[in-house]
Amino acid sequence: MVNKVIIGILVLLVVLMGGSGYYSYTLNQQIDDLGEQLTAFETEQTARIDAMSDELGELRQETDSLDSRIEGVQSEVDTLDSELGAIKDLISGVEDEIAGVSTQIRTLDERISSAEADISHSIIDASEVYEKVSLATVRITDGQSTVGSGFIYDTQGHVVTAHHVIDGLSQIFVMMYDGRISKATTVGYCQFSDVAVLKLKDNPSIEPLPMGDSSLIEIGEPVIAIGSPLELRDTLTTGVISQINRFTDYGPGNYVVANLLQFDAAVNPGNSGGPLFNSKGEVIGLVTARVDPITGDGIYWAVASNKVKRVADAIIASGYFDYPWVGVGITDLTPQMVQEMSLETANGVLVTAIFPDSPADVAGIQDDDIIVAIDGVPVRNMAELTSYLGEYNSPGDEAVLDVIRDTNRLEISVEIGTRE
Repeated sequence: MVNKVIIGILVLLVVLMGGSGYYSYTLNQQIDDLGEQLTAFETEQTARIDAMSDELGELRQETDSLDSRIEGVQSEVDTLDSELGAIKDLISGVEDEIAGVSTQIRTLDERISSAEADISHSIIDASEVYEKVSLATVRITDGQSTVGSGFIYDTQGHVVTAHHVIDGLSQIFVMMYDGRISKATTVGYCQFSDVAVLKLKDNPSIEPLPMGDSSLIEIGEPVIAIGSPLELRDTLTTGVISQINRFTDYGPGNYVVANLLQFDAAVNPGNSGGPLFNSKGEVIGLVTARVDPITGDGIYWAVASNKVKRVADAIIASGYFDYPWVGVGITDLTPQMVQEMSLETANGVLVTAIFPDSPADVAGIQDDDIIVAIDGVPVRNMAELTSYLGEYNSPGDEAVLDVIRDTNRLEISVEIGTRE
């Protein structure tokens, strides 16, 4: 029994030892396989690491190449920036030169315009002006003969002429350049300006003449007079402006008129009331009179256009023109007066009389006062003082007279009145 047990134990031990050997063998075999696998893995990883190292090396080379290329591009950019800066400087210089040339061109244009203006002032195309204005220049007749001239003033059928032309006429006829005739009535007049406005019964629908600015007239400027002297209808004469702001008396009615232009284009009886033109064909004066041929020649008068327009517009609007008045008698200073009064200059106007209750009387103007300026504008003589009053002052205005009284200089305010 014991032997069977021992034999069984031995058999069991043999089996166990065989199993243990088999297990050891199998374990060693697995360990070997794992070793081989680990070796293969290490080999594979080493190969991958080597490949990655190679790739990293290539990337470093490419990076270095890119860095080099970037440096090259940056160098090119810097070069381009430098060149662009030079180009900008060049453009700026060219722009400065262009600006300088533009300034020179503008200066030349201004000089050319000025020269053209000077030329237009010194040269007049009489035939061109005549063609432009002759249709609106008219003859004034009493139904039998020409008594003066005039011109179409506006589109409402008003004609402007000199007052002394129509003064005393029982009937007035106006003859157009094209031969048409219309009766006319007197709208109003101003004897102190020798300006009258007529209204045509039959409006001829003729374009009116443009009125020029007589304050822009220059001495020596060429002028054209158009009228019908001595029954010689539509006559043109030329000359120049001799002086402005003249003051004189003329005619059988003893017209005393200021704001006169002196010119030397020949005019004769029949020209009175006709227009005086500048080189643009603008009316700059209303022909009124001439120096008596027995006294002299080459001196003719025209009321300045600004005065004509002022008077004509007032007459058309209200039928009359209130002529400004101060109420003093005045005279020009003579060399003897300058010496006796110990004056520095002959410029100014001597007050010789004060009308009772006149604006001058109320303001305190005195005999022997010397008026040297009005509203800050210097006056050299009676002509300039009366011309300023006639063109720039109206009844009710306040004017400031600069007056020399003895050795004192005063400023005296005067309320302008209306000349009766």
